[in-house]
Amino acid sequence: MRGYLLLTEARSGSNWLGSLINHSQAMGNSTEWLSPKLHGLDMGALSWDSFFAEVIRKCSTPNGVFGMKIFPNQLFVTRERYGRDFIRHCLSEHDTAIVFLRRRDTLRQAISFARARQTRAFAAHHGAKAEPRYDFEQIARCYFYVRESYSFWQSYLDLLGAPFTEFAYEDLASDPSPFIAHIAEQLRVSAPATTGTTMTVQRDGLTEEWIARFNEDCRSGDLLTAYDRREHIPGKMRNFAKLATGKLKPRYPFAL
Repeated sequence: MRGYLLLTEARSGSNWLGSLINHSQAMGNSTEWLSPKLHGLDMGALSWDSFFAEVIRKCSTPNGVFGMKIFPNQLFVTRERYGRDFIRHCLSEHDTAIVFLRRRDTLRQAISFARARQTRAFAAHHGAKAEPRYDFEQIARCYFYVRESYSFWQSYLDLLGAPFTEFAYEDLASDPSPFIAHIAEQLRVSAPATTGTTMTVQRDGLTEEWIARFNEDCRSGDLLTAYDRREHIPGKMRNFAKLATGKLKPRYPFAL
């Protein structure tokens, strides 16, 4: 089969671009198919081969091409269950193009990410389940998270050695046609004459207000606390004993 993998992170414009491609109904069915919430598969009951085949089936269109997007954490969730690298396996089994999508304005992306996590509305047509509130630490944490994700993809792709094409959201915001044309070329299908989507940009005046507040708060805010996502140590008695005796210590950022 022929397909593409879109490697990116949340709030990069990937939902919007995916909706434009999916509208053609002949360029794969792009969404986050490695997310357990979306693929809905029993990973405990399926073998690796069965799981892989089902994911490819879900992200394919009737003309026999596939497309999906992947966030770094989803790649690791899959590896945790199966001990396999989904991307490497996909490259070995299918004629697969890799596309790396990023967003240059990390702060706007981080604010969009923080708002979406608060409201649980990851698209404008999804109703908000809570009111957004400014939270310096959460925005900073999202900022670090987004930057780490892009750094991972860049390093992973360099080490993988597979060819890929890179796009920036800002270059596509006013005209997504280069992205759509590239995917069509990779899939060897005709680019759609027209595209459509129900998605709209979620940016508003609150975004600008939070940008100003965040830039001001960065002068004195605790950035290290925002970054410090320590590894969780299971609360077992033997671990508490090891912690007490100094034989087991919580890992801190950049500890090897």
